[in-house]
Amino acid sequence: MLTPKVAKVERGRRKLAVLTLGAIGLAAALTAAALAAPNRTTVAAAIYVPTDPGYVVATVPARDPAEVAARQALAAAPDRLDLAVELARGDLQRYRALSDPRYLGRAQATLGRWWALAQPPPEVLLLRATIEQSIHQFPEARADLDRVLAARPDDAQALLTRAVVATITADYPAARASCAAVARLASPIVVAACEAPLDAIAGKADEAYARLAKLVSPRAGDAAVRGWALTELAELAYMRGDTAAAAAHASDALALDPDDAYARNLRADVLVASGRTADASQLLAGREQIDSHLVRRAIAEHQLRGPDADRLVAMMRERIAAAAARGDRIHLREEARFTLDVERDAVRAVRIARDNWRVQKELADARLLAEAAATARDSAAAEPVIAWRRSTGVHDVALDRWLARLAAFEVMP
Repeated sequence: MLTPKVAKVERGRRKLAVLTLGAIGLAAALTAAALAAPNRTTVAAAIYVPTDPGYVVATVPARDPAEVAARQALAAAPDRLDLAVELARGDLQRYRALSDPRYLGRAQATLGRWWALAQPPPEVLLLRATIEQSIHQFPEARADLDRVLAARPDDAQALLTRAVVATITADYPAARASCAAVARLASPIVVAACEAPLDAIAGKADEAYARLAKLVSPRAGDAAVRGWALTELAELAYMRGDTAAAAAHASDALALDPDDAYARNLRADVLVASGRTADASQLLAGREQIDSHLVRRAIAEHQLRGPDADRLVAMMRERIAAAAARGDRIHLREEARFTLDVERDAVRAVRIARDNWRVQKELADARLLAEAAATARDSAAAEPVIAWRRSTGVHDVALDRWLARLAAFEVMP
């Protein structure tokens, strides 16, 4: 069975995880990130040491007896690739549901026997690519996916994941080639969902929306496929300025999977865009352990001057400081948004948004850089996005509005 959310990262990733974004305790990844990390002021968070030995620091979920048995079996027979792959897949599913980066590290550790081999098995390469994509190591993920497809040209999951990675990095011909290959292997709704963001970026959001909407029905594939298609429809509707339809599609996706972090973030964004900031905050309440939820709720409560605003803003500042201390570049989108909307430092938000654009080039990243540049009245900062829009033909209501504002600044006396 296809698992399209593996192929989606926070479109959020999302689109694999969607971005589901998170830092991970992988020494190599963090070392590489630290070498390229921008200079950012880090405020050390105070260390809290409970004085009551009975104080509950964290509550962890009960362990699945089947998983415990599988891990014991793997310990007894460490060369059991089938067990290692099954356990790693389970950790990736937990990561997508919880956006807890520790599960990425645990998945890598489970695959450790094969991870650094010169020729890992294709199953390991695919999982490794998924982890690399989740921590924004896109060139490495792309290389591993190409190796998988060289060995297994009809691996639909690898093709879907490669399409997403190629889209995020603006290699649209490669993304289209992957979607075309998927067409030989998957149902029409999967193919349409794969092609929809590419068509939208090419300026054909209306056509993409109409084609995909015809294919979405209660009987169109399993719940995961329908959820993926619904979030794509929500994105397309939002691009076209139809916030009512976008909110409805995101709500339908959440009805299928209440733990779909990408769909929840998308619905919250649409609610805020519709002036329903309090509803957006309520939608995210109690889910602040996920960074992408926390930043949205902190901003919403800050704008509402709600009773939780100070606490949530302090939490977000602590997480940004911790990420900067690690050299973590995975949360740049969230940091730029927080810097713009809460810290009100448009100049610094521009710098962070530019750093983010160098890594990933999704529509959300383009909107963010354009908004930060418009707020800072810095037309030059938005030039990469302006060039991108010119080369692709993309039309997006929010992006067009921010770029129009920048153009107005240029003609002002």
